[in-house]
Amino acid sequence: MSDCEIIEKLNKQLKRPLKQAQKISWITKGFVLNDNKEVTHLSVFKSSFEGSIPDEIFQLKKLEYIDIRENKIDHIPNDIKQLTQLRYIDIRNNKLCSLPQGFINLNKLERLYLGHNEFSCIPSEIIQLACLNLIDLSDNQINSGCESLLLSKSLRNIYLNNNELSSFPFDKVGLNQLEELVLIDNPIKEYKGTTREKISRLVL
Repeated sequence: MSDCEIIEKLNKQLKRPLKQAQKISWITKGFVLNDNKEVTHLSVFKSSFEGSIPDEIFQLKKLEYIDIRENKIDHIPNDIKQLTQLRYIDIRNNKLCSLPQGFINLNKLERLYLGHNEFSCIPSEIIQLACLNLIDLSDNQINSGCESLLLSKSLRNIYLNNNELSSFPFDKVGLNQLEELVLIDNPIKEYKGTTREKISRLVL
């Protein structure tokens, strides 16, 4: 089945069919095709998905970018491991509290937006993403697991604003590792071990 046929199947689940676009932005729904008629970019934000992500999306093997914000998704199937070309995922404003094991197959993923979900702990799968340089977990209920973030050798930007952190392992921050760390609106009581020289932009 071609990618265009897969999009046709997906469109049957949507109130408004997706249209082909030259470029996808945060206000644009639709899809982008490469020269081989393969879908590389897909935006289906506010598409009234409930529970899980439609199976058709996992058949788009050349996807590099997916925006699936503002739905009612409460879990991601392990089938996401098939999307090995993904570089960008935006799944903010959903109902997620965990990531599947298949996430570790996303070896090219660079940016992951998980804000406004229901995470209480940093997902352990994140540290196995070798190319991930930005993680947004703002506006969740996170209260633990930050040490695992600092084990990543690729992360440069971490957004944890508006969570439930009472502490952060500042002493574990490696030299020249972080460019930006945002922790504003957390009940952090102590900032012992902060070394601003290690973080280009620290927002507390």
